[in-house]
Amino acid sequence: MTDDGRNLLVIGAPEHDAYAYHLSGFMAPDDVICLRIDGETHLAVSSLEYGRAKKAAPVDELLSYEELEIPKLARELKSGSKAYARAIRNLLERLGAPDPTLHVPPTMAVVYADALRESGLTLVPDGKLFDGLRRAKSPEEVDHVEKAQRAVEETCEHAVGILRDAEVGEDGVLLWRGEALTSETLRSEINVELLRRNCLGDGTIAAGGSQAADPHERGSGPLKAGEAIILDIFPMDLSSRYYADMTRTFVKGEPGAELRKMYEAVLESQEAALAMIGPGVDGKDVHEKVSEILHDAGYKTQVHDREEGKPLTEGFFHGTGHGVGLEIHEAPRLGVTGQKLIPGDIVSVEPGLYYPEVGGVRIEDLVLVTEDGSRNLTRFPKQFVV
Repeated sequence: MTDDGRNLLVIGAPEHDAYAYHLSGFMAPDDVICLRIDGETHLAVSSLEYGRAKKAAPVDELLSYEELEIPKLARELKSGSKAYARAIRNLLERLGAPDPTLHVPPTMAVVYADALRESGLTLVPDGKLFDGLRRAKSPEEVDHVEKAQRAVEETCEHAVGILRDAEVGEDGVLLWRGEALTSETLRSEINVELLRRNCLGDGTIAAGGSQAADPHERGSGPLKAGEAIILDIFPMDLSSRYYADMTRTFVKGEPGAELRKMYEAVLESQEAALAMIGPGVDGKDVHEKVSEILHDAGYKTQVHDREEGKPLTEGFFHGTGHGVGLEIHEAPRLGVTGQKLIPGDIVSVEPGLYYPEVGGVRIEDLVLVTEDGSRNLTRFPKQFVV
């Protein structure tokens, strides 16, 4: 998707706001103002960031807050948000922008939106536009994601090594270095390894047993032999700000027959989904294929077993995948609503099954949609038994 000449505005801290970083290309911890008018990008930053931005910001025009008189306006108007709004309106007038309509991301702070509208500007929250601008990844962006993915895989190998080295103690509790191996310990080991690779793990999942049956449960307490252990690792590379994402399910020792059956069903559904990924394919069709395979294997799915007004709490009850890039969850989606895939999309493919009495299984790869098919960016093996 392109902006088609529409006026775009983002106010946000690029280190935390993917829209601000994508539009400006400049990393900063505090709010910046970024305008794209007639295809040209204008970036305004505080004096604290100006020197660095002058060297690093890939924009058509760099402005300081002082040039826009934001400090002066803030004193006069007794409001920082109103100062930003007045400065943006003045800048638009200087640029000769004939249309006061600005397309903004859906995450814009209400305090800025209110001030901008009060100053006479028209705002159009346009998530579809801003998300669409990020979908087709450039070769450089693909490299960023692959670099983060290699860090994920090296880190996961470290975690598997811990599981491999662990001994089985009383009641099946895993022991590592003489102490019970807990979810907290394994997650800490994963996050430290990520930091050694200049990646930040936030929300890393290391959940075992019945906790693995809750997809977003991070995990706590001792891990046990014979139970599923889900590792979901999705860090941000601190140098590029791009994410990667991978999930694997492991069992230390011998899994029960039902858990093994679940794993085989999830693996079959994922392999079918991976084979479908390509340009023009609707994510809804991929999701329905996964659901069909799991349903035929005897498991509940959103597509086949959901009751109106009631959540499905066991079986397969989340989407098959999501886009990954400057955010861990971004467009497109492989789910009940669906979106057609385009070359340059990077999507996760992560079916799962969840039954508290048995445990949980999820397997996730990252896939790049190419002009004539797809390329799996994930190299890590799918090894169930450790």
